Amino acid sequence: MLKKLSFLLAACLIMMTGCKDEDAAPVIVFDELEVGAFPFLNELKTAEFDLADLAGSAYEMDVYFVDGVGGDNVAQYNVFVAFDDNNPDNGDLSTESMLYKSYTPADFAALGSKGNLGLTVSIPFSDVAAFVGAGGEGDVVSGDRFQFRTEIITTGGTNFNSINSTPAVTNAFGGIWNFNVNATCPLDNAAFAGDYSIEYGSVYDAFPLFGAAVQPFGPTIGRTVTLALVSGSSTRRSFNYGAYLLPGYGFGTTDITLEFACNIMTSSNIDSGAGCGGGSIQARQDGVAPFSLTDDSTFTIDYLDFGVTDGGCGVPGELPFSVVFTKL
Repeated sequence: MLKKLSFLLAACLIMMTGCKDEDAAPVIVFDELEVGAFPFLNELKTAEFDLADLAGSAYEMDVYFVDGVGGDNVAQYNVFVAFDDNNPDNGDLSTESMLYKSYTPADFAALGSKGNLGLTVSIPFSDVAAFVGAGGEGDVVSGDRFQFRTEIITTGGTNFNSINSTPAVTNAFGGIWNFNVNATCPLDNAAFAGDYSIEYGSVYDAFPLFGAAVQPFGPTIGRTVTLALVSGSSTRRSFNYGAYLLPGYGFGTTDITLEFACNIMTSSNIDSGAGCGGGSIQARQDGVAPFSLTDDSTFTIDYLDFGVTDGGCGVPGELPFSVVFTKL
């Protein structure tokens, strides 16, 4: 079943990329046979709020709109924010998601090499902190984060977002719907960068998934990954785990982004891109990982496989495993 789905996903990608106009960005066809729209990340300029200079910090990115007509079908671009207060020592100021900014064509201009309509999204710390009620001195500390999600309203009134979009938008075409901005301590470019060997700290027993035995990366990992710098951020590193759900399947995975925030580190999901009709099978981080700013020799990430991210495949429960990184 999974192999069949993987083939169908590949076929869909071929259809989406092989028939496009080379002078236009990729076009995704959504439900109801309507051409969709999504925001493309053209450049990430700054990606964090610096705890040493919160008043002067801002998140900033350039995005342009992909809709098959250069962005002309985009009537509104909305940015929502929720504050995730991860430090209980100063009280819990967490909020639900709220509309923070709404942009219209009056805010758009030609952007990027293709000249699609887009804009620079600038989010000053002082402004967004006050908006969520966390603008007081000491309200935002290490590990706290602002969770942003976006949506596009087309001229026809259709709402496109991360829920009704396809995984190919973010995985293959550089789209950006949702993003987090942490309050953090800048890292030196040499820290937590370069080659690391990875191996399990612990792993669940292999089990048959539709008749094929699987563990996250097989019985052992024994791989080397390269943690690369991420443009616009001193605290983010990216890499790829490689084949996932072995030995039964060996799905390719999306790149992982690690965020090092003063003394805790977070990981994006390990996403297989394959599933059983309920999203894709993913491993997500279990909690956060502690680390030391002065020692990048080793760190460990705990993950949970399946559960709410089983891709609709009906795997009972969550299956824990951990990955140990050792600098070479």
